[in-house]
Amino acid sequence: MGRLSNASRLTALPAVLMAMLFALPVFAQSLKDVTAELCVSGDCVDGRGRLEFTTPFGKGEYAGNFSEGEFHGIGRLDMPLSFTEREVYDGNWRRGLRDGRGKHWNGRGNLYIGEWMNNKRHGRGSYFINLPEWRENEHSEFWLSENTENYSGEFQNDNYHGRGTYRWPNGNKFEGSFFANNKHGQGTFYYAAGTARQQLWNYGDFVR
Repeated sequence: MGRLSNASRLTALPAVLMAMLFALPVFAQSLKDVTAELCVSGDCVDGRGRLEFTTPFGKGEYAGNFSEGEFHGIGRLDMPLSFTEREVYDGNWRRGLRDGRGKHWNGRGNLYIGEWMNNKRHGRGSYFINLPEWRENEHSEFWLSENTENYSGEFQNDNYHGRGTYRWPNGNKFEGSFFANNKHGQGTFYYAAGTARQQLWNYGDFVR
């Protein structure tokens, strides 16, 4: 099969791949170059199986549960972004969308572990930023939250929203309220040296 360069060739792809192409914006870059797919084991329609993708950067795969040809239940999608970078989502799916608890490594330094709804970070979770590398299961979510730059707390519609903690690489951290990715309301700023200061924020603007 040649590269999928136009709409008519896209329509020849199986329903599961078409669903993924249009339902997963985070994976858009890694799925758009898929040139072929093959169910290499199990049942890739209604059951548990392993679906292999061919891309210009090598092989990708989904291993997990399917329902009516869509990723549904527990599964892991691992796709190449380049010859050296890979993107991974491992967790719950609902009708081709990330929904429930799962972890997503974007292949370029950022890792999210937590709850999803309708393919967006929603609920409680932790977002780790500028990691030099990620070795799966090497560190716990708690260890990462205490030792790397991250936001841990409540998410809504893919944003930091609600109560949470933002920690900087030098150990300083802010615990308080967030609104649409901005600090908002009361909070406490903790210095790495051990002192603390009460703060008030208004939609990302410092008040006092």
